[in-house]
Amino acid sequence: MRDRFPFLPENAEAAKKGLIKHLARSGGSCPIGDLHTFSTQRYGAGHQAFSALMEWLVADGVLMYDGSTFHLTDKGLELSKGMLF
Repeated sequence: MRDRFPFLPENAEAAKKGLIKHLARSGGSCPIGDLHTFSTQRYGAGHQAFSALMEWLVADGVLMYDGSTFHLTDKGLELSKGMLF
């Protein structure tokens, strides 16, 4: 994973779970600016780390990006069902 996404933060797995939960609580979608703010404040993952996280989650099929908003995919929704909120 780090070979493909070298700027992932050390807490990438925790950030992944937190971002999935945040998106699920937000109805499954969130504008990039709002998600960036959440990621930076909650996980210290801003700028390159945020970009790496989002690229990883899109490549993993958890999120879809439409140019302005991130959306949970069916896979992302399934993952969120097994998480405590």
